[in-house]
Amino acid sequence: MVITCCAATLCFCSLAENPPANITVLKQDSGINLSKMNTSLSLSPTYGSAQAVKFTAPRPGWTLKSVLVMASDGWNASSMQLPSPLPFAIEIRDSDLRLLYHFADTQLPYFTSGEGIRMANIEIPDIVLSGSFFVCFYGYRSIGLGTELQNATGNSYIFDRLAGTLYTSGVTPTSNNQTFPVNWLIRVTGN
Repeated sequence: MVITCCAATLCFCSLAENPPANITVLKQDSGINLSKMNTSLSLSPTYGSAQAVKFTAPRPGWTLKSVLVMASDGWNASSMQLPSPLPFAIEIRDSDLRLLYHFADTQLPYFTSGEGIRMANIEIPDIVLSGSFFVCFYGYRSIGLGTELQNATGNSYIFDRLAGTLYTSGVTPTSNNQTFPVNWLIRVTGN
């Protein structure tokens, strides 16, 4: 399912595209404007796996402030009722995959949108980082993560939480049971 961002979705994307002067947005996708990306939605391959993106702090002692996630629960504005609450989780892990922070909630205030997809800004307690770290998104096979279908940077992964294993590239399946590398649309902000 290929999607395009519409005007209302772009309002949610403004922090990702135009951050305040004292905030840095780290991107590991192609970095082009979200409205011009060739995007789709991808579910995690298993219930216990996460779509993970590797970031590098721009300087020692950089402070992570929030996580920006483009996703959808598939709700359509033509529906007469809101969807049932579905869980999701975000984890921040260091370069050795040790857990630094875990956040869990339901998707309703973050990823339920009449336009089908939105960029959620999920504020987290300040985490001071140096070097590489990972942001893991658990959609539990119910919430589709925004996926850039071109220009793979090699920084998107699958993290198997039960095995503690990071698989080397984020991929999405094609109709003929092949896969190709993609970028998960997760960004972070900090200063």
